Amino acid sequence: MKQHSIFSLLFIGLFLSIWPLISVAQNSDDVNAIINIGASHFLPGQAVKVDINLNNHSSGLIRSRTQLKIVNQGGIESWSTLLRIPLKANQPFHIPMMVKVPEAEGKYVLRACEEESGKKLCEDIPFDVFKPEKSQKMSKIMVYVPEYETSLKQFVEEQNIKAPSFSWGQCMLCSYRTWQRLKNGDSDVSAEIERALRRNMSVIFLDFGPAEMPDVDQQEIDLPFRISAYFSGEAKPETNFSIISKSKELNYHLQGMESGNWNGFDKVTVPPVHMFLKVKGGTTKNLIQTGTNPYRFPVVSISIGRGHGKVILSQLLTDGRLLKPNGKIQGLKGEFHYDPLTVQLVLNLISMSVDNSLLQGASN
Repeated sequence: MKQHSIFSLLFIGLFLSIWPLISVAQNSDDVNAIINIGASHFLPGQAVKVDINLNNHSSGLIRSRTQLKIVNQGGIESWSTLLRIPLKANQPFHIPMMVKVPEAEGKYVLRACEEESGKKLCEDIPFDVFKPEKSQKMSKIMVYVPEYETSLKQFVEEQNIKAPSFSWGQCMLCSYRTWQRLKNGDSDVSAEIERALRRNMSVIFLDFGPAEMPDVDQQEIDLPFRISAYFSGEAKPETNFSIISKSKELNYHLQGMESGNWNGFDKVTVPPVHMFLKVKGGTTKNLIQTGTNPYRFPVVSISIGRGHGKVILSQLLTDGRLLKPNGKIQGLKGEFHYDPLTVQLVLNLISMSVDNSLLQGASN
């Protein structure tokens, strides 16, 4: 009995050892892949978590040899690895792995294909490698950030932007925190904005207005110099937008890059809220357009006369997308939202908002 058991165990062990070999050759029609990289825009050389799911739709075991590679726009392969995975019948196989994106900026795709035939196992996953860059003019600008704008203070420090006290500033950078204080009737904040504009400082509002439509049908806010903004009518959240201004400063280092589809928050860049402006004694210029006809203009520049700074109101959702993830790895959706293209657009807004006459030897 004991000897019989030993032979039984030996037979089972032999069967298990050769079982992976009892399989059919890989056919790309039997295997498909699902890839998730959780974001679209990465810094050069950034380590990215990639989730791969291989699925065997056949009735037998398949010795899968799947090539995962990064290919640039010219079709040149910059990285690849071979995944040798025995796939059981009708069972998905999950592979989490770390992939370092290329050091060179540009547009790339992550591709999964059968090693022997080269046939794709899923649609290519496009992504951009991009590094924000300050223009010569931007490097000269001194940006004042209010004390309560803690995230923006961290942002200007991270970007090595000169951030002096109010009296030395050429641009005042604000976020939704300033908008909330104005909405709540904070007279000190309103007075500081008016002082800035009278000193020929530009004032930029990022994430201006509500991120979603409040219960009331209309919400209005008054700014200095007879500027009023009101928000009404539920709109569709937008992921894409286009820069319609021909300003070289606003378009700096963004040529050939997509506008919108920013990382995180389901790629939403414009909230589902209409913004309308009333400006008495000044002029407005639409800088960015989104949606379909009738279009929405979520970023507007307001000029209020000679000797006064510009006001830029931007509904684009930048909060959470401007700060690097403290050396952590870009993860899947919901973990990190930093986007280098968002950073570039904010740098460009600052640059275009400040009059060249205030800077010596400034260019784009």
